[in-house]
Amino acid sequence: MNSSSNEPDKSGLLRELRIDPAQRDEPVGRGRWRLVLFALLLCLAIAAVAAYLLLRGMKTLHLRIRQQNENALQIARFLESHPRVAKVFYPGLPSHRNHAIARRQMSGFGGVLSFALDGGFEAVKSFLPRLRYANLAANLGAVETVAGPPATTSHVESTPEERAASGIPEALIRYSVGIEDAEDLIADLRQALESLP
Repeated sequence: MNSSSNEPDKSGLLRELRIDPAQRDEPVGRGRWRLVLFALLLCLAIAAVAAYLLLRGMKTLHLRIRQQNENALQIARFLESHPRVAKVFYPGLPSHRNHAIARRQMSGFGGVLSFALDGGFEAVKSFLPRLRYANLAANLGAVETVAGPPATTSHVESTPEERAASGIPEALIRYSVGIEDAEDLIADLRQALESLP
């Protein structure tokens, strides 16, 4: 806020967003300028602590994303070679149907993969509680690895027939890879797979 009125301090916001008012008529500048004006009109602001945490997190985002990409590729390769895994869905694998597109468009293949177990949903119910490092949750995680079955989380409202029509096997597990050591995560997956009945 400007100390002399109740108006937001536009110059500070513009400076923080690295927007030069002279650029407001250029295509890129115009989009940013509209966003700033929208924020100013609605008096959008976040708390100082939240802003600090957001800025601090952005400084290491590229490191975390790189680690998630590397971990996910190693894990996908491991899962693809395991006899208890029926199919792995990860664009970083040459076996993925859109691998060529992903290679052209992406510098990394992301931190989320999914895989289907042999043995149907009963295998999923037996496998998930055996994981020691992955948190069991319905979200896509953060810096921690998260695992969950779409059949009981994101697609619980769909019937098995609807899931099958969408290409979602009942034995599918979504695995959002975190920044833990990849070898620890692979060892955890291995012990859980090898302890399946």
